[in-house]
Amino acid sequence: MRLLAFGDSITVGAGDPDHLGWIGRALAGRREVTLYNLGVRRETSADIARRWRAEAEPRFVEIEPMRIVFSFGVNDCNLEDGRPRVAAVETLKLAREMLTGAQALCPVLMVGPPPVVDAGLCARVEALSDSLTALCARLRVPLIDVFRPLAASGLWQAEAAAWDGAHPGPGGYQQMADLVAAHPAWRSFTAIAE
Repeated sequence: MRLLAFGDSITVGAGDPDHLGWIGRALAGRREVTLYNLGVRRETSADIARRWRAEAEPRFVEIEPMRIVFSFGVNDCNLEDGRPRVAAVETLKLAREMLTGAQALCPVLMVGPPPVVDAGLCARVEALSDSLTALCARLRVPLIDVFRPLAASGLWQAEAAAWDGAHPGPGGYQQMADLVAAHPAWRSFTAIAE
């Protein structure tokens, strides 16, 4: 199976000294899965929307099952000149376009954005996470909400506070990986038919 992961610095695992991030840890031991981690630091949904298809197409083959994971949102909610970098309504429009476009190619999964340290940003991310959850339900795209469990635990934010306010260390990424890997949607998504 080839699994393509599109997202931002959380997807790429910024701040993880082991360079695995959550997705590398969620796939640990899965030799039958080829991971293409296509996360890029600072990217918003608008940036990902511009590039995902061009980066996916050369990786598609007929002989292997394909999967696409999207995970973004924190950078959209960051303020720039007093406004979110991408307005929530635009994020949802772009998410709809990406998810429906990818669904036409292969199974798709969305992993929601995690919490951050800054309280104002965290509130905007939580609201966006709720909106993405509702959108995915309408599109029948599985979404794994990691915001609330990570916020409740406090480990993600504690590790992020010790570094840059947004990116945890290995403990936070492992906790997110455990949440994702245990979710029925992930298990079904990454299953390979015998």
